Amino acid sequence: MRRISNLEQKIRDYVNNANLLDRYFDNRPDDEWMALCVSMNTLGDTCQALEYYENNGLGVDYNEKYLKLYGLLQAIFLQQNSISQIYQIFLGNKLIPNPNSPWNKIRDLRHLTVGHPEEKKYKSETKRCFIVRVTIQNNGFDLLIWNKKTGQKKSEKVDFKTLYEDYKEDAIKHLDNICKAQIATWGAL
Repeated sequence: MRRISNLEQKIRDYVNNANLLDRYFDNRPDDEWMALCVSMNTLGDTCQALEYYENNGLGVDYNEKYLKLYGLLQAIFLQQNSISQIYQIFLGNKLIPNPNSPWNKIRDLRHLTVGHPEEKKYKSETKRCFIVRVTIQNNGFDLLIWNKKTGQKKSEKVDFKTLYEDYKEDAIKHLDNICKAQIATWGAL
């Protein structure tokens, strides 16, 4: 997460040191400047929250683990939204990750487990899901997923540690593209 934090700071420093408010955003709708400010702050805040997880884990008590896992997945979701907004502002188009990328896999996991566990519609399927609380560890957890279309339920192990590490590489790639777009548009500082 330190690399993501460093890129967030690099983007923020560029915005401030290149005086982009006056040079670029002054002639644009206030909404775009405020979207950038909120997104940069959200990105910074989520980096701090995720660094806390990396340094301290999910805790020891089952209830604590459950609550922290929900917060962890929500922080990643918010971080992705902030990166996507900043990407759109500086690259001029939507961030569309590969459908099978870790970025999308961790987002789908969040939607299934803590976003819409009582009824997640994915493509043409409705699924209901819960995290098996007693299985939550820092490196992963088990899910019980029921598929309405098949009427079947299955247990699934989630290797969260690997997925999280792979997600961070995707996030770094997108943030690096933002940094490059800033320099390509306004020059090096």
